[in-house]
Order: sequence, then structure tokens, then C-alpha cells
Amino acid sequence: MSMLCSPSALAGDSGGAQLAVAIAACQRAITPSRALDGEIALAVFPALIELPRVEAGIWSQADGTRVRALRYSEVRSAAATLVPPGCWIEVDGTHVIVAGAQGRWPGDHAHRVISLCIAALNARAAGAGHAH
Repeated sequence: MSMLCSPSALAGDSGGAQLAVAIAACQRAITPSRALDGEIALAVFPALIELPRVEAGIWSQADGTRVRALRYSEVRSAAATLVPPGCWIEVDGTHVIVAGAQGRWPGDHAHRVISLCIAALNARAAGAGHAH
């Protein structure tokens, strides 16, 4: 199994655009799905775009091994991996908030795990977890 490069090393200018795409996909989602997980994975690991997609949330590497997106939209522990370093998760009633020294980013969705994805991706888009 090969390792992917860190998102910050790969993102460049397109990283912010892909984060925006993933956030919008989360906001439009009705239920958790592998397609949504795939969009989130592309935002966090932009190098995945270079790999052939096998199916939603799964890509094939040159050696034939598969890269699978975590179930970000369905499993809280997977969504929690999206929270930038130095930030934490707060729950305020029906709202999920990712907070850190640089600010607070809410996520609102009917599915609390997708709310966490939205909040964490918004925090990433704002540059949370990076030294300034």
C-alpha cells in the first residue's frame, strides 16, 4: 500500500476550489453516500484526480492496488479525520462546529456526520491548522 502526499503539499491553487466543490456537495447531499465520500477525498487528497476512478470513492493505482475514501459522510470517526490540526469539534444543539485559535466554522445538515464534514472542510478552506 502506498502513501499519498499530504494535502497541503498537493493542494496549490486548485485545493481551495476542490474544497468548495466538496462543501457544496455536502450541503446538497440528502443522505450519506460513497459519491459524496469521493468528493471529500478529492478535496483532501487532490492527487487522487490523477488516478483512474474504479467507482465512487475508489481509485486504482498503477500497481493495481486500490485507494478507498473513508466513509466521511457516514462514520463520525472518519469525518473527524477532516478536522485540521489544532482544531476541535463542538456540538451546540443541532449545530456542529469546528473551532480553533483562528476561528469557528459551523456545519449544518440534517445528518450530523455531514454537518461535521461541512464544518471541517470550511475550517480547511479558511486555512485553519496552518501556521501563519
